[in-house]
Amino acid sequence: MQNQNWQKVLAVATVTVLIVSFTTLAVAQRLSSDDRRAIFAAAPRVQTSVKGVTAIAGAPKGFDPLTATNRELLSYGLPQRPDQTVDAKAYGIWERAMLAVKPVAGVAAGAGHTSSNPMTATDVKAQPYTSREMMPAKSAPKSNVDGTVTYDSTNWSGIANFNTLTKWNTKTSFDEVVSVWNVPVSDHPFGNLPCAEGPWYEVSWNGIDGAFNGDVVQGGSEIYWDGGGCSGSISYSGWVEWYPSYSILTIYCGSSPCPVSPGDDFYAVTYGAPGTDEQYVFVEDITQQWSGTFGLPYITGPGLVGRSAEYIVERPCCDGDGYPLPLNNYIYEFFDDSFAYDGAGTLFYPGNAGTHTAIFDMVDDKDDQIISEPLWYGTAGNQGKYSIWFTDDGCAYSGGCTKD
Repeated sequence: MQNQNWQKVLAVATVTVLIVSFTTLAVAQRLSSDDRRAIFAAAPRVQTSVKGVTAIAGAPKGFDPLTATNRELLSYGLPQRPDQTVDAKAYGIWERAMLAVKPVAGVAAGAGHTSSNPMTATDVKAQPYTSREMMPAKSAPKSNVDGTVTYDSTNWSGIANFNTLTKWNTKTSFDEVVSVWNVPVSDHPFGNLPCAEGPWYEVSWNGIDGAFNGDVVQGGSEIYWDGGGCSGSISYSGWVEWYPSYSILTIYCGSSPCPVSPGDDFYAVTYGAPGTDEQYVFVEDITQQWSGTFGLPYITGPGLVGRSAEYIVERPCCDGDGYPLPLNNYIYEFFDDSFAYDGAGTLFYPGNAGTHTAIFDMVDDKDDQIISEPLWYGTAGNQGKYSIWFTDDGCAYSGGCTKD
């Protein structure tokens, strides 16, 4: 009798383990790029203040992203969970970001809508400047001993993985880029500066394309110092963009820009889709507990190729003379866990040494000094796997840059 009881207990335990295993597998199973695009396309939407641009309606009250399947996550615009067995740190960051997501009880359609949660990011408004493709300086690229190549640029500093595609490829195009970073403090260059030299700008983002072609889709944070009257008016915001179809689109929570403060932790996932298909970007301010996923339909441009995956500090464009806008003195900034996938699910880290990694140093308008650069991005064989350390320099740090 005792043996029969133990056999029953063992059978129940076995079934329980199998159920838990299958449930865990269902929750963890990563969906393909095609599945993701189909889920996004079918998800409920909210029309923003910018014609055609929509926000995916947020998760309902009671939704638990930690136990949801990847299909359920995507249906509410939330990113899939990273594979814990491949990158435990990436999973941990995703988990912390999802714990900060605030569900909503319901969202009303229409531009300028309201919801029961005032921290719901479901509107955008266009700015008169853009985060655009990499603008090369006059100096020739420089080959490095680890196989990477460094390019001087008038608007970008950072790192990109790239391939040689000229059109979208379902297997080898980059179609997802993930990053977390810390919003720096906004300031003008140190020293006694004429107020006329401002205002100063800086945008941090991850994105797809733009390193070597004319399209770029991206999402990130912005810091701004208005030098008008030497008052030093400062603002911080989140944004999305698909250049050249749109300028920078500041993210709104209700009737005001979603709150952002220096030191906030940003989590962004940029998704790529073939050519002129609709693109999607997820942005979350983990500290302030707002997030949103925005759909950006095509208007103009060559269309997405998926040729490069980027992690960038930029000064947006352009002033009346066609130069990028003055760079904010951000001093230091770091991206922590960053990675990208191609359509086949291959995982890339930003600074992997080799001929398909580009380093960008930003130069001033006169092209005679570096004003922003990725100062550190890992040791040999492990570049950028986790941290990318940025710094500004030269006239952007002290003295103020001039064109003459």
